[in-house]
Amino acid sequence: MNTLKLSIITAVAFCLFAELNASAQAPSNGEELIVEMHSAHSANWYEHITFKQEMYWYKQDSLLKNEVWIVAYSAPSMLHIRYKDFDSGRGWIVANDTLYAFNHNKLIGKRPRLHTHIALGFDVYFVAPEVMIPRIEKMGFNLMELAIVEINGHEVYQVGNPATSCFWVHPESLLFYGVRSIDESGVKDTFFEKYKQFYGKPVATQVQYFQDGNLYLFEKYFEIRLPSIFPKSYFNPNEFVNTRW
Repeated sequence: MNTLKLSIITAVAFCLFAELNASAQAPSNGEELIVEMHSAHSANWYEHITFKQEMYWYKQDSLLKNEVWIVAYSAPSMLHIRYKDFDSGRGWIVANDTLYAFNHNKLIGKRPRLHTHIALGFDVYFVAPEVMIPRIEKMGFNLMELAIVEINGHEVYQVGNPATSCFWVHPESLLFYGVRSIDESGVKDTFFEKYKQFYGKPVATQVQYFQDGNLYLFEKYFEIRLPSIFPKSYFNPNEFVNTRW
């Protein structure tokens, strides 16, 4: 009997310890969550990725058009996109927090751009938290607000205010799930979904975009590659016409 009581006490103590340990590790705000996201994946994240994406645009549940784009990303915060193919001469580059737009291989405009999806879906796992935290705050997220909510059937961490801007993270994997922004045009929600392992590294293989609850853009990624080296010149606007990968 004494042995049985001791076993029960030990089991209860172990469960209590596990619960206390889990509670101690749970983030209390967005800053701590960013640190945990980085710690969980920084040793096994990728600096570069290239892929093709099937683009489907919708209006009132009807497909308007579809197209294939070619994409390259390098940390931190560098993105190069080509519409259809390299010979189209159309696309854009994000570098140095600026978006450069091209048509007929000519620069047709540029504007400041802090790319939220790049920061939360990619940079946060590669760049040190002390760099990313002020950067994400600059994007308008209140990192002191953190809650556990259910979105699309998923229980997720929610950072920020859903009435203005917030983002969501899967608690178990600490992978980015989505982001919300609200402005005069309405509520925009974006979701990174169907993470798959490529060379042992997690990559979201589809992204859905909603406006006021209605799907308006769906992206499916394929031919995903994680090159160990990728020239920085590919993100130089002056090299747009010459860039191929």
